[in-house]
Amino acid sequence: DIFSILRDVLHEWATILLFAVSVSLLTNVAVVQTYQPEYTAKAIFTVSAKSTNNTIYQDLSSAEDLAKRFTQLLDSTVLKKTVAKDLGQDTFTAETSVKQIEKTNMVELNVSANSAMDAYRTIRSIMSNYNTVSDYVLGNVIMYVIQQPSIPLAPINSRSPIKPMAYAFFLALALGIFYIAVLSYRRDTVKNAHQVREKVDAKLLGSISHERVRRQKNKEHPSMLMDNPLRSFAFVESNRMMASRVRSRMDRKQAKVALITSVAENEGKSTVAANLAMALAKEGKHVLLIDCDFRKPSQYKIFQRPEHESIDLLQELRRGTAERVAMPYKTTSMYVLFNSKADASAELVMESGELRQMIHRYRAQMDYIILDTAPLALVSDTEEMARLADTTILVVREDAVLASKINDCIDILNQTDAPVLGCVLNNSMSTGAQQCIKDKRACTCIIWRSLWKNSKIISEKKNWKKWTCSPLSMTFGAVSNDFGCCALLSLQPARLCRRLPSLLRSHRRMKRILPSSSTARRHTATTPHTPIIITRPVPAS
Repeated sequence: DIFSILRDVLHEWATILLFAVSVSLLTNVAVVQTYQPEYTAKAIFTVSAKSTNNTIYQDLSSAEDLAKRFTQLLDSTVLKKTVAKDLGQDTFTAETSVKQIEKTNMVELNVSANSAMDAYRTIRSIMSNYNTVSDYVLGNVIMYVIQQPSIPLAPINSRSPIKPMAYAFFLALALGIFYIAVLSYRRDTVKNAHQVREKVDAKLLGSISHERVRRQKNKEHPSMLMDNPLRSFAFVESNRMMASRVRSRMDRKQAKVALITSVAENEGKSTVAANLAMALAKEGKHVLLIDCDFRKPSQYKIFQRPEHESIDLLQELRRGTAERVAMPYKTTSMYVLFNSKADASAELVMESGELRQMIHRYRAQMDYIILDTAPLALVSDTEEMARLADTTILVVREDAVLASKINDCIDILNQTDAPVLGCVLNNSMSTGAQQCIKDKRACTCIIWRSLWKNSKIISEKKNWKKWTCSPLSMTFGAVSNDFGCCALLSLQPARLCRRLPSLLRSHRRMKRILPSSSTARRHTATTPHTPIIITRPVPAS
């Protein structure tokens, strides 16, 4: 899934950047440690033939031929031994090169060495001793020195490591991105709803869309409940669709008590449990939500209740007064049993049967009972709690837990008295992206379909003067039987693309308010339809 790969790369951007910077710094250290300065001394000769009647063309050809032969001369063993003996060295360590200056009869001799003095002494020794072997190689050629060599003042190779560091940084950046992408591709997790059907041995009950929450400083964490007006439409509707499927499946199996659990921590099971109970209550059902995660209770945080106002559920169960502390949520038919005290002795309460008796008494009063329990892979409380429920719902966070561990937990739950009803894919980012693409495509189809159907109406009314086209603005006419009106929208293309999702939502609301298409056709058959033209000024081009 390309969305999960990009998400993993963006999630690990700090690690990738740190790796690239580290490689760049190591490259700097390596360049500084291995840096060896190189100095070059040079001399320039003119070349001419020994004959008195030579022309400039002969001098040019002689220079070209000399450059090739002089290279052979410098590579000869005799000259190297002579120069090394002259300098008092065992071997000839300098590098030499000869090249012809373009379109001239001049030849440039370059000698490179590790120090400026070695380069100067070597080139002076070559100029002093090349005559000993030049007659065998150079032939009928006369060489005149027109530029004497001098001691080089600076090395020819720069010590600045900026260029190698830049190459190393971008190479390490690319390797880091590639490595994270390969790991993300090979990690056997559930990355989208399609993979739930392929990898998980349970039916998909719904995909909860990812909700981006911006937490402000010095303020409490914003509520993730679906009745919060700040929550997005996709998040609320995905919870409602999930609750509708859960209700239908539970009614089909005549189940009243549903246990909500997950494989690991931070998969969002408590939030899913709270929104499931709230969505069922909005359908007119009497729902009881019990926070049975005695190791780490969190429902009082989700409902933003102060810790001192919550209760110790285990203590109330021991006293036999737990039924009296069930709190109604606002004006809905939803009741919540909060718990704010973590306790490791929950197994004793479950073995005593007090929790079972309380749930049994609530079965006659409530339509559904939702039990929010601890993660299955961490503690054994959930397996014991499964004996009190009729069915189990497993919450799976997108791209968080290996599919093999999810299937192992499903096998464990299926062996209890509460078999798995299905799983809920939580924090699904791919769902929101795909829905946005579908909304834009659907809205584009609505606009162009309306243009095609109602182009004749606009032409018969002779309102072509209302249509304007310029480099800065394009005019779109939209007349839809679903809307029941004609609208002429003068929008720039970029602004139209940005408004596509909102236009589609308006279209859906109008379909619920206005009569259906068949009713609109019957109405237009008896009453002539007059389009409403809405014009906006177009900026001058």
